[in-house]
Amino acid sequence: MPRPLVICDCDEVLLHFAEPFRDYLGSVHDMELNFGSFSLAGSIRRRACGSGITQADVEPLLDGFFEDWIDRQFPATGAVEALAELSRGADIVILTNVKDMVRTRRGAELTRHGMPYEVMCNRGPKGPPVAALVAERQPSAAIFIDDLPPHHGSVATHAPDVHRLHMVADPELRALIPPAPDANTRIDDWASALPYIRGVLGLV
Repeated sequence: MPRPLVICDCDEVLLHFAEPFRDYLGSVHDMELNFGSFSLAGSIRRRACGSGITQADVEPLLDGFFEDWIDRQFPATGAVEALAELSRGADIVILTNVKDMVRTRRGAELTRHGMPYEVMCNRGPKGPPVAALVAERQPSAAIFIDDLPPHHGSVATHAPDVHRLHMVADPELRALIPPAPDANTRIDDWASALPYIRGVLGLV
């Protein structure tokens, strides 16, 4: 009989991103990250002159972070324990928007932190890969967990039967990201989310 399926984002859901990325920008690029909005391009400035960066500058900075500083990321409180409990009765897939070249290192880092689950890399909206996963595995129930509202909209369009949980692990970012209108609910900590997820998946 098919098991339930948890499809979970990584950055700011399982692993913190903003804090180590801020350290990376300061140490390697002499830049500052101060969130005035959720836009990275609008929140990063060069220390030497105070100038901002463009959207085109963001991707190389992210590539450098994931290539050289991925081991500085650390788990969100309760994430390791929650996934360990869920894995007893459900399959877990970590669906992360990073380049394929990062997949092996991301998987190794998650395993090092106690989250040895399947990692799938994606680029762009997450609705299509979620729909493909559900079609392939035919789970008894499925839940999608992500910090970015547009991905919930994409999943609602392409896989509407998948339950959608909006979660933002970083306290600073929580205040900047309103509840995703296409999510079924918003819960920002794993201690509160775990019993909710168990209920959705029929693991009570």
